[in-house]
Amino acid sequence: MKVKILEVKSGSAIEALIRKGTIKEMPSMHDGWQFNFDKELKKLKNATGYLLVTDEVPLVIEGCMIFQLIDKREPYLSMIEVAPHNRNEEKKHDWVAGCLIAYAFMLSVRLGQDEYKAYLQLDVLEEHEENEKKLMKVYSKRYNAKRIGTTTTMVIADEDGEKLVEKYLKGTE
Repeated sequence: MKVKILEVKSGSAIEALIRKGTIKEMPSMHDGWQFNFDKELKKLKNATGYLLVTDEVPLVIEGCMIFQLIDKREPYLSMIEVAPHNRNEEKKHDWVAGCLIAYAFMLSVRLGQDEYKAYLQLDVLEEHEENEKKLMKVYSKRYNAKRIGTTTTMVIADEDGEKLVEKYLKGTE
């Protein structure tokens, strides 16, 4: 799917693409990423890896996610990460995570079954509890995710997800 991400330096929107990635293409800790997407994708059932790349430099991964259908019906954002060069204040591109999460929500609309249609689940699991809380606040504020009780599970559903699609994916199909 064609998307636009923000080039931070120029402030310009640039053309990018979210596409399925093969296990060999998935980034790993050896590449400076926090997760081994390649190994995780091999282990997970009913899972697909997706890469976000720019049109200008399609061999450089800007962000990555693994989308899973638990029991072939429950949409689950198993893993998501922006590239190391897109973190913190020195980041090269912004909107990468937003585009991937909005795309995962679109997949939940298409592939979710019954009460799980338009219902994207994710878990925020960090080594330290304070980091989990910070990340949950980010997901809540930026991506309209709602925490389920006192668990680490969050959900993006219905109109909250549609707002993400509108913001990050509208006019790019």
